[in-house]
Amino acid sequence: MKPAPIPLPPHLAPHIAADQAARLIGIGNPALLAEPLLGFIASRQCPGHVFIETLDRVPPWAKAGRVLVSGFHSPLEQQVLRSLLRRQGRAVKVLARGMTDYRPQPEECEPLATGRMLVITACPPTMRRTTRETALARNRLVLALASETVAPCIAADSPLAALLNEAV
Repeated sequence: MKPAPIPLPPHLAPHIAADQAARLIGIGNPALLAEPLLGFIASRQCPGHVFIETLDRVPPWAKAGRVLVSGFHSPLEQQVLRSLLRRQGRAVKVLARGMTDYRPQPEECEPLATGRMLVITACPPTMRRTTRETALARNRLVLALASETVAPCIAADSPLAALLNEAV
């Protein structure tokens, strides 16, 4: 699959900066952006009970046809994506780097091919590594795309906590 420009649905255009929207490229099913998106963000470290409680929420989300949008970068976010895709759920994965050398994970190939997944980025193609700045920009994009957000575990005084407070 070759990355292509991703047009934003009209209801999302006011929430995304014009320059960011112009750089948006991706692979997969762009029609997923037209649906109400459930934003999912979690810190890198979280207690085991939060991990388990969150994974228990995935089957109802998949059964209800919810489309999750996230960077799917932290361990909890990654596990949620794996669980969601195993249950034939749908997801929009937002990268914090360019797509020039993006290789889908094995569990992403079938969902990308069948239209259950979209992988997008607003980063320039030359951006090969995730940085703190691009991770924050990615999370801002996740929050802008989401019609509602779930954040089961956010480290106090973290940049992610500040970002969520800013979004509220």
